[in-house]
Amino acid sequence: MNDTTIPPPAAADAPAGPGARARVPDTSMLPGSEKPPPAALNLLNHAVQGAHEALDRFSDRARPVARQVGEQVSNTEAALQAQTAQWRQTGDEWADSLRGRVRDNPLVAMAAAALLGAVLARLTQNR
Repeated sequence: MNDTTIPPPAAADAPAGPGARARVPDTSMLPGSEKPPPAALNLLNHAVQGAHEALDRFSDRARPVARQVGEQVSNTEAALQAQTAQWRQTGDEWADSLRGRVRDNPLVAMAAAALLGAVLARLTQNR
């Protein structure tokens, strides 16, 4: 390991004399240092390995849930499309039926429209 010179502590066993410095081992991992201390490297490797294992466990648990949610979304989409098509067909049938009745009885259709208009005007009129 590298040795770094630092000012001595104010302890009684510090070297005496003006400008005297004590030598201590460098435990930093700053750029330019030869290599990190083995204990720090082991701790870092253990932490990384633990993170990988946790992510693997999460992924194993999340994958089936995500697949199930995807299937449910697909099933819901298909059901909504089928219901929309059914409602559209029903609306088209009602419109065709109404057109046929108006063609068969135009005067009755005009009277019904006038009556409906009068009722709506009465309901929306301010009192």
